[in-house]
Amino acid sequence: MTKTSENPATQRTLSCARCGTAFTCDLSGHCWCMDETAKLPLPAEGEDCLCQDCLRAAAERRAAT
Repeated sequence: MTKTSENPATQRTLSCARCGTAFTCDLSGHCWCMDETAKLPLPAEGEDCLCQDCLRAAAERRAAT
């Protein structure tokens, strides 16, 4: 994860650990990933949060194995 900005009261802006896409995480208690059906043991070693597309792709690859 690369933190691109941080406001502890509301949200933090992150860069996806795999593709670099910027996205936000709501620190007030709800993040988009909480609504995802894809659940993986994250972060993987050396990684932090993934963007929605990379999370879904990783879940698809894992399901295929």
